[in-house]
Amino acid sequence: MHVALQHNQTAMVYRLIETEPTLVGVKGREGFTPLHYVAQNDEVKLLREFLAVSPHSIMDATNKGETALHIAVEKGNTRALEALLSFLRRSWYREALYWEEKVVNWKDENGFTVLHVAVKMNDIQVVKSLLKFKINVNAKSLEGLTVLDIVDRANNNPDMKDVLIQAGAEHSHVMKTNDINAIPSMKQVSFEPKPTLLDNVIRFLKAQKTNISTETRDALLVVAALVATATFQAVLSPPGGLRQADSSDSDSLPFSKVGKVVMKEWLYITFLILNSISFWVTIITIYLLLPNGFYGQLLTLPLILFSITYLFCSTIISPSLICAIVNFSFFIFCVVLLSLGLVLISNHSSLSYIKKLWSRCR
Repeated sequence: MHVALQHNQTAMVYRLIETEPTLVGVKGREGFTPLHYVAQNDEVKLLREFLAVSPHSIMDATNKGETALHIAVEKGNTRALEALLSFLRRSWYREALYWEEKVVNWKDENGFTVLHVAVKMNDIQVVKSLLKFKINVNAKSLEGLTVLDIVDRANNNPDMKDVLIQAGAEHSHVMKTNDINAIPSMKQVSFEPKPTLLDNVIRFLKAQKTNISTETRDALLVVAALVATATFQAVLSPPGGLRQADSSDSDSLPFSKVGKVVMKEWLYITFLILNSISFWVTIITIYLLLPNGFYGQLLTLPLILFSITYLFCSTIISPSLICAIVNFSFFIFCVVLLSLGLVLISNHSSLSYIKKLWSRCR
């Protein structure tokens, strides 16, 4: 693949990607991978293809400790850099949050992060783009230089200096000892709106649908489908059965007993809650196991309609109005609880706040 890239044999590169995607991570001279090569030459289309088939390659470093981000910034390839940053920002993989923090804070053989390189190149737009991430603005190079030291030494750009100071950058000689190894900047400049809770939830859900082998996915889908079928059938044919049309109850009653479950109300509510928990957990599992893309989206609608049908069936056969209300209320409770759980899990700041609040209460 390295040879094909060097000779601009794009068609050959695409064929190699299709047959052997792992070639994207193979290192050549000086530790360069194909991703490093396209970042160096600003070949954005190929860069995106490489990240699609081999997302882990964004973590690869050359013999000099440079990532694809270092190379793109050093060469002034803003399009390639934006493609790399966009991948980190929008990636659905479970490791995406780890990659985002790890890559932007990665140091080369000189102890330079990609922010050091951007400041050294005097590219304020790239600096602003990098400050949108959890980047350590006070990281030191092997010479003990922070990005603010480099501004003073290399270019003395007042605009650059103001941006970095607003982000919490300091000179090495004024940094406190316990801040030297601080992880990503405590203050950051907001050049664009932060992701909303909905964005975080969507990203979290998509992350759960990725990085699972086909064999495991197929096995889990089979089991989940069997459980969903069994729990749905249990509602249609509950223990004790349903009252028949020849029942002594009159159809003229406000809430007719015909077609309702025979068991007592408290037994039905207990049965329904336990069965519903199994059903909803299974439905969520099936959704998470559906593959990304058109077919996964196509099957999502029937899954939602199937769930609504379950709710209607369990409500219609309820022995009393109270049971029907309890059933519907339990459904609403599950939806709210699930939504709250997803928001908290996908929003790390909320989790941190709850942990701090809990520790104070104790």
